[in-house]
Amino acid sequence: EAYGGGVAYADGQVFVASGYRFVAALDAKTGRQLWRTEMNSPVHGAPNVADGKLYVVDTEDQLHTLDVKTGQELWSYQALEEPARMEVASSPAVAGDTVIAPFASGELTALKTANGNDLWSFVLSLTNRNSALSEIRDIAGRPVIYHGDAFAGSHSGVFAAVDLRTGQPKWSQPIATISAPWPAGDVIYVTDQAGTVVCLDRGSGQVYWMDELNKNLRKKFRANWSGPILASERLIIVSDKGELLALDPHTGKKETSLRLGAPAFLTPVAAGGLLYVLANNGDLVAIR
Repeated sequence: EAYGGGVAYADGQVFVASGYRFVAALDAKTGRQLWRTEMNSPVHGAPNVADGKLYVVDTEDQLHTLDVKTGQELWSYQALEEPARMEVASSPAVAGDTVIAPFASGELTALKTANGNDLWSFVLSLTNRNSALSEIRDIAGRPVIYHGDAFAGSHSGVFAAVDLRTGQPKWSQPIATISAPWPAGDVIYVTDQAGTVVCLDRGSGQVYWMDELNKNLRKKFRANWSGPILASERLIIVSDKGELLALDPHTGKKETSLRLGAPAFLTPVAAGGLLYVLANNGDLVAIR
């Protein structure tokens, strides 16, 4: 049984990456398959599409770049393979002629989109001798490129801002995360593994506020939270306990709570005035 993967949409086509070891392009209106490329390893993360190229990372820490018209591989990049990893994977981020690829080793690697030449690599790794789990360095949340910087966090407890051009770190904070961060204006929001939403200064990494969502809860009542996403002046996060929370982005104060009816592990998507949440039972919930 295979699992994982994801989809991306561009120019009337839906691109599918699969745990069944293939990547395919479909016509968005009819569902007709336009091409299918077999991969050597499963893909557990969604593809990213930009400027006629599709980027995807497989479970053997290889970045593949395919032509969106034909599915033919243009180039690939093999990172350090990591034996201790989570059964999830992230997606690359693209800006201009640079693709930022995250790997299970905690490596954040910048490559030229034209030919895969590597520009720089930065390791988001903090090993704690008291915790075997800190040896798992996966960057499970998609890196974000914003105003010339790349932002990413790893499972082992490093969340950092890295200069996109030079690969030099601007700041880092000891935050363990498996969700993509959300930059907005002069701040950046991130949710950590313990269920704390953190608002930081984008330039310095200084913490403005923290909201511990699992504070004072017994272990069986604590939730794993995914997100955040900023929509309609609210920070939205969802949990594996089937709850959606809206927070005030300026203070972290809880504004609204909704029951989804099923656990949610994926960050919601905002489009056309609606918020879409995919629940673990397969239900797609649309919220106005």
